Amino acid sequence: MNSKNTTPHILPNNPSDLQSIDLKSGLTFVGQGVLDLSHFPRLLQEIAPNSGFEASQVHWELGTWFEERLGLIPLQYMHLRLAVDLPLTCQACFQPYLESIDSDRDYILFDTEVEAEEWDFDEENQDAEDALVASETFNLLETIEEELLLSLPLSARHPQGECRPENLQKVAKVLKSGADEIKIEKPNPFAVLKNLKKQ
Repeated sequence: MNSKNTTPHILPNNPSDLQSIDLKSGLTFVGQGVLDLSHFPRLLQEIAPNSGFEASQVHWELGTWFEERLGLIPLQYMHLRLAVDLPLTCQACFQPYLESIDSDRDYILFDTEVEAEEWDFDEENQDAEDALVASETFNLLETIEEELLLSLPLSARHPQGECRPENLQKVAKVLKSGADEIKIEKPNPFAVLKNLKKQ
């Protein structure tokens, strides 16, 4: 593994700096820190309202490097690890619970969308790396939010056996009564942020 620049540039834990990273500079980057959920409005919309659980900040770690290829331009890689605890609404009992998300992923960075789409990933290991387009103003906050949204469970649920029987019975009773629709209120992200700041 070789890099164009042996001394990595350290990224500050500063949201404004993380919104504009020059990934076409030939530099390598490292960084880590914690970010408030207020920087991720779409993620805030997934939080269960008035849950009694406290969401954590988003913990992030990043590193980039270049790998040489014989006779070809080196490939640029990025490793991104994320962790956050979010109050979600269980789709079995409709009660809140705390979901711990831990994402650990490698990306290959390309100059254009066309290159990213045409890259031939290993068919036996397609989930190992994702393709991203590098730019001179790469927005890491957007990538973090996208990755966390993709890491949310398709159907949020308590761990097996942790739904309280009385809550499951209530849901079953409502379904049996022929209710046309069970509505789960989606909170306003700014209202959620206001509640988080009160905690």
